[in-house]
Amino acid sequence: MKLHAALLLLPLTACLPADDGNDSDNVDRGIHTEDRADGSHITVVDARDESTWRRLDLESGAEVSEDSPTWDLGFLRFNVATRIEVAALEGADFDAIEVAPADGYATDADAGDPADMETMPGYAFDLWYDYDPTTHVLTARDVVYVVRSAEDHYFKVQMQDYYDDAGTSGYVSLRWAAISAPE
Repeated sequence: MKLHAALLLLPLTACLPADDGNDSDNVDRGIHTEDRADGSHITVVDARDESTWRRLDLESGAEVSEDSPTWDLGFLRFNVATRIEVAALEGADFDAIEVAPADGYATDADAGDPADMETMPGYAFDLWYDYDPTTHVLTARDVVYVVRSAEDHYFKVQMQDYYDDAGTSGYVSLRWAAISAPE
């Protein structure tokens, strides 16, 4: 009788998808940066964890620890924190920006406990997205941010998406490139 039950389950297990290692619910991708041929970079941040900030150093394009003096951008779900100044250039052409603006910079306000972030905005990257309450989907706004790094270099940053290829939320992608200091 046990043999018959096992034979009945065999066809069912053959129909299950193979584990290809791309299951976004179980894979921690951290921060991964890809160099593009045009001098820019695409970084994807696994920001799904609601209690762990991921910190990016723009100089290296790598994840660094919270204690690192070189982190520039921090990610927690849809929140983007900075430790430096940021200028938001709405409707700007990413490719056309070669020199950082001389003024118009803001810093993160003291946002308090991460649980307060949604109701207490205070990040220079606040509202980098539009939220559709009907579909509950975040879409990146047409804004290029100019960031002065912890090492006093300038970068242009454009938020791209909040979802991975499978549609899982919490995967923040951004395009960025080094630019010249203000003249």
